Amino acid sequence: MTYRISVIEGDGIGPHIVGLTKQLLSFLADEYGFTLEFLDAPAGDKVEKETGEALPKETLNKILSSDACLKGPVGETARDVIVFLRQKLDLYANIRPFKTYRGVKSRWDNVDFVIVRENTEDLYKSIEDVDEEHGVALLVITHKATERIARVAFNMAMQRRKKVTIVHKANVLRSYQLFRKTAYEIAEGFKEVKVDDMYVDNAAYQMIINPQTFDVILTPNLFGDILSDEAAGVAGTIGIAGSANIGENYGLFEPVHGSAPTLDPETANPIAQITAAKMMLEWLGEKKNNKNLKQASQILSKAVENILNEGKILTPDLGGKYKCSQFIDELKKEIERLGK
Repeated sequence: MTYRISVIEGDGIGPHIVGLTKQLLSFLADEYGFTLEFLDAPAGDKVEKETGEALPKETLNKILSSDACLKGPVGETARDVIVFLRQKLDLYANIRPFKTYRGVKSRWDNVDFVIVRENTEDLYKSIEDVDEEHGVALLVITHKATERIARVAFNMAMQRRKKVTIVHKANVLRSYQLFRKTAYEIAEGFKEVKVDDMYVDNAAYQMIINPQTFDVILTPNLFGDILSDEAAGVAGTIGIAGSANIGENYGLFEPVHGSAPTLDPETANPIAQITAAKMMLEWLGEKKNNKNLKQASQILSKAVENILNEGKILTPDLGGKYKCSQFIDELKKEIERLGK
């Protein structure tokens, strides 16, 4: 079976880390018995300069016709690319896992939580009125959107440590009262899951002083975006943070970090992009009921975990000397070792 993967290489370090990730995916496909067809789907700053559109119609059509989308980081056109795609494809669940590893410097040990972020509403709905004298943005929270993202969070908690923390600002904005109330309604159907809630400012504080207490963090759109970067700092670096944007019909997978336009691409850390690819294989394996895709995802996850825990094969941002392409080569060796 051949699976069509639309690929947005993005800007800055994007083309390099995405290109190497494609090589890694092709290697896994050969090792585990499936076929991937990559469809070039240009989007981002460079494409806007060349064509006048950050996301050309042809690119959108390729994404719509593919089985999944692998996206690299884009620059200033993020609103026109990823924010648009999240709403156009109804990618309502943004999944961002964070974990500490022995070989990655962090102030903390044994951190392992995931941020489940509603991905289509809140201020990112981009309903605005702006002129020289004022800027007004509409904050949108609906029962339907909150209900479905809450189900994702609680179902995920059932597969983990069975705890959900609802993050909001209900003491100031009644819109977030609706978010909290709806999330607790969904919690009624998951009696095994322990549930609590926090104001977002307290959640930010607790994430710094006591991050091990979190399991699944359920957030509205804006708060999830901000807390994700803080969470990456807690885990040690944003360079290892991948994410999934998932809806009923489509899935788009990308690193949490930006395009780093001033960085030499060969000194970049490809792990966030690789983690996104791992999440893509996992999602596609579940969606297509393909055990080979699932196995490849598990092996890739284990290989990355082994390397990061050992702490010898690291890119410059992690204190090592391995170039981006060298890291990919070493990762392939670890995958081969695990497959024996």
